[in-house]
Amino acid sequence: MRALSVILVVVLLCTGALGVQVMVGDRSFPLEAVKELKELMDLDEMNPQLTKDVVEDTCADPLLPQVFESVCADEVERKPVFYELVFQNIDQCETCSFDGCTGC
Repeated sequence: MRALSVILVVVLLCTGALGVQVMVGDRSFPLEAVKELKELMDLDEMNPQLTKDVVEDTCADPLLPQVFESVCADEVERKPVFYELVFQNIDQCETCSFDGCTGC
């Protein structure tokens, strides 16, 4: 019984360590990294435009979370992936009420 309790605690801790993931297609990104991405892009809320220059500047930013390196390396997919991440309502991920989020 005690061993089962220890295993359960380890599983719960590991699950919590992974945290909430934001899904875009077959890719997933930690919620905290997506929040950092949004801050780095600093789009104008009144006229948010995700231009090629904004994406390139973001990919060149040394503060960009490492998890996005593979996205930046893919010239075809980076703008659509960043678009999905930036314009999703990730606030709903905090309450696990958005289908694009996992790990709740």
